[in-house]
Amino acid sequence: MMSSLHRFFWEDSKSRGAIYALTAVAGIIYATVRTLAFHTPERQVEVELVGFLLISNIAAVFLYCLRSRKDESKPASLLTYRMPLLVRYGGLAACIILFSAPQLSVSTVQAAIVNQRLERAAASIEPDKAARLPSNQLKVRFQRIASIANTSTQYKISASPDLVEKLKNNLQATLRSVNPGEDVRRSGVAAFINLIAYARFNNVLIAVNAPTVLLPHGETGNSLISQVPLKNGAIWWQGSAQGNTIIALPDPSLGAVFPVSHSSVVFNAVNFNALGMRRAFIQTDNESQVVVMNATIEGATQKLDAIVWLKIKFKNSQIIYGGGPLYLADVIFENCQFQFGSDPESQKVLAQIKAAGNQPVTLVSGL
Repeated sequence: MMSSLHRFFWEDSKSRGAIYALTAVAGIIYATVRTLAFHTPERQVEVELVGFLLISNIAAVFLYCLRSRKDESKPASLLTYRMPLLVRYGGLAACIILFSAPQLSVSTVQAAIVNQRLERAAASIEPDKAARLPSNQLKVRFQRIASIANTSTQYKISASPDLVEKLKNNLQATLRSVNPGEDVRRSGVAAFINLIAYARFNNVLIAVNAPTVLLPHGETGNSLISQVPLKNGAIWWQGSAQGNTIIALPDPSLGAVFPVSHSSVVFNAVNFNALGMRRAFIQTDNESQVVVMNATIEGATQKLDAIVWLKIKFKNSQIIYGGGPLYLADVIFENCQFQFGSDPESQKVLAQIKAAGNQPVTLVSGL
């Protein structure tokens, strides 16, 4: 056994190089699948990869030794040759690089994959091409776009802002130029809103040192807040898995709990309750990009304009809309009062919301 080990590590550089190369390739495939397909945390993939490489190399050396023992009885000796040290230890260097590869390159690989999917999606719904597609194929392409946006948002994968903007423009132009059935159009509008939300989320993700505020659940999951101005920055507010509710200090003179100006902000799984005092959850300007998703907003006076609302339930609230940019995806209005403008767009939106009753509403202004 010792002679076989000596031969492997010091003489048979051809077999040694082949084993190192095969285990390195296998390690890359293993780490890629675990990270991209199963979304395993990078630290865990690092540990698993170290174990995978150690076990696979030990197994390969063991099999080499078994084969060598059978060959020792043959009179012909194994033809060996020596290689320079740089080549001799190249496999070891490859393993060391692989140990740190997941942490260094996973985000880059994920972003590259998303960029490629965005590029293909943008090409698939160019207005001229989309106009010739059957409704079922068009719906599938809309659903694929929504899936890309949702998955990238869920796993916090950044993408090229130019590609996101290109896909958004193509989708908007297609929705304006084609006239599919109501079901297909609803899928397209939902995809467009999810894409708008992802574009705003992407701005938060690629911002330098953008913080994430993790709200602890505590004993009740409730947080009493007076006011938190958000100015000139980017931030992500994340509720806990058990649920969080921000309760507004009952003083209407304070205005919105989150006045946002010149900022990119994401609220995810953060519920809001104004205790019937009708304070606003968020007030934003025309220079900010705000996304609110997976939340219940109760007892508030909330203006819808210029905010992306995804999977939101408004309860016992006063809803204000003045004809500005509007993005609603799976939004429910339960026992709400409406203060809408008299312009045609506002009245059209109001009619659609009332027609839906307590069912989710998905619509975009201007489409």
